[in-house]
Amino acid sequence: MNLNHLAIIMDGNRRWAISKDLDPHEGHHKGAENLWVIIEKIKEINIKYLTVFGFSTENWKRSQNEVYFLLRLLENFLDDAKLKINKYNYKIRFIGNLLAFDKTIQDKMRLVEEITLENKELVVTIAINYGGRQDIINATNEFLKFNKSKLDSIEMKESDFKKFVFNKYIPEPDLLIRTGGEIRLSNFLLWDLAYTELIFLPEMWPDFTVSSLEKSILEYSKRSRKYGE
Repeated sequence: MNLNHLAIIMDGNRRWAISKDLDPHEGHHKGAENLWVIIEKIKEINIKYLTVFGFSTENWKRSQNEVYFLLRLLENFLDDAKLKINKYNYKIRFIGNLLAFDKTIQDKMRLVEEITLENKELVVTIAINYGGRQDIINATNEFLKFNKSKLDSIEMKESDFKKFVFNKYIPEPDLLIRTGGEIRLSNFLLWDLAYTELIFLPEMWPDFTVSSLEKSILEYSKRSRKYGE
C-alpha cells in the first residue's frame, strides 16, 4: 500500500528525560536531534511528505522556563536547518499561528522557507503554535472572506474548504504515528486526518528509531484503507 504522506506526533520528550533523571530540556534537545535522523530515513525510503507536530497552541501553558527553552530550541533548529538544507534537497514549511513568535524567529522561518522553496526531494511541514481547531476556524474565516460577495448563494463543499486549510497544497496524510503511549490526536490535523491510518506507540520520541519507523510502515502495509466505506 502506497505511503505518500506520513504525519508524526513526536510525544514523550519530557517523560523520557525525567525517566533518566535529566532536565526536561534535555529530552526536547534529544527529540530535535532524532527528528533529523528520521527525516533522512524517510527521504531514503521515498516518502514524499512528512508533517510533524513541533509546538502546539497548548504548549504555551507550560512553565515559563520550559517555554523559553522550547523557543530557543526552535531557533537553534532553524539555524541547523539552514546548514542542512545546503546538503539535502528538502522543502521545509511551517504551519500555525506564526505571528505569536518574535520577529527573529519569524524571519528565520521565512528565510528557511524561501531558501527551500524549489526543493523537490521531500516536503517537511512543521506544525508550530498549531492547533487543529484553530486550523478549521482559520480556514472557515478565510472561506467567508473569499466568498463575501456571494454568501447568500454559495454552498460550501469539502473541496472548497480544503483550499483554505494550512496544508492545502499537499495531500492528506496516509499514516499518523504517535509516540509516547498516549492514544489521542491532541488537536493535531483534525481536518486532514479524517481517513488516515493511526499507529500509537509506547516508546518516547527520543527512543523512536529507524527500526521503529520501519515496523510502523510494515504494519501500515498490512492494512486495507476503507475511506469510510
